[in-house]
Amino acid sequence: MSKILIIGRIPPPIGGVTMHVSRLLESLTANGFQHFSFCDLANESPYRIIKKIVKHRIIHLHISNPFFQFLLATFCLLTRKKLLLTYHGNWGRYGMLGNGAVKLSAWLCSIPIVQNKESLVMAKHFNRNALLISTFIPPTHTIPLDPQLAQQLNNFRKRFKFVFCTNAWNLVFDKNGRETYGISHIISSMRNVNFGGLIISDPSGNYQPFINRTLGLVPDNVIFIEGPHDFGNVLHMSDAFIRNTTTDGVSLSIYEAHERNVVVLASASASRADFCNVYRDISTTDLVKALEKGRSRLQNGEKTAGPNATNQLIRLYKHCIGLNVSLL
Repeated sequence: MSKILIIGRIPPPIGGVTMHVSRLLESLTANGFQHFSFCDLANESPYRIIKKIVKHRIIHLHISNPFFQFLLATFCLLTRKKLLLTYHGNWGRYGMLGNGAVKLSAWLCSIPIVQNKESLVMAKHFNRNALLISTFIPPTHTIPLDPQLAQQLNNFRKRFKFVFCTNAWNLVFDKNGRETYGISHIISSMRNVNFGGLIISDPSGNYQPFINRTLGLVPDNVIFIEGPHDFGNVLHMSDAFIRNTTTDGVSLSIYEAHERNVVVLASASASRADFCNVYRDISTTDLVKALEKGRSRLQNGEKTAGPNATNQLIRLYKHCIGLNVSLL
């Protein structure tokens, strides 16, 4: 029986794509699906990568580079391989060349997989087989923090009545030159929150120097957590998670926060889950009122289960390898 070749990267570095791939590999095995192999782009030589691609008939690609997506889609079409291509992010977020490569790869591949309804509408124009499958896979466990860092967070939590958190896998900018994660705008808004603190998870360690250059010294009610760590620990300390992005696909952190009964405040840059408390402009948003509104919704039972991406992907894989499984 054919095996699915999953191509991508796993942490480090920690990011939405690498975390999804890592959890996907774990959950496939945990659910008894063994018909797959993995190609780690970060740790395998070009020769081994090409050898694995040539060997497999069905490939599932997880990488955000639109030109690599186009290149592999072209190769798979010419060699009659089936390519499943997950687009980790909102369609239209690149410049003209990048967006053109995305459209071409969607047209050439067998099944494009997108992360929100707006992207699905666009993808369907280029490939009627396009599917909407979330990248959220619940974590099976939380890796404890280093004791010193855990104590630092505990001390920070005790200082404030309201603790907000946010995260960024790195300092990145969108096609219009804006901070993709909008961290500096969150920090500016926190100046107006009485008795409020902000925890920023930045495994790359690149954000704080940028904030120091653009905003001056980091305020006393803001703390950066750098280096590899499990964001679940930060959510455990927080009352609300802020997703202030200028573009988005599916934020794994949004669903992780909701699973832990942490209020989610999210920008209206993309379609959001129904449980999110969506705002247009964080600079005009009363964060405490938004937090209290979110708490009220949770207390009134507005808790929804996250999408089950593993079950959907296993069903898709079985369909692709020839088992009698419908995609409906």
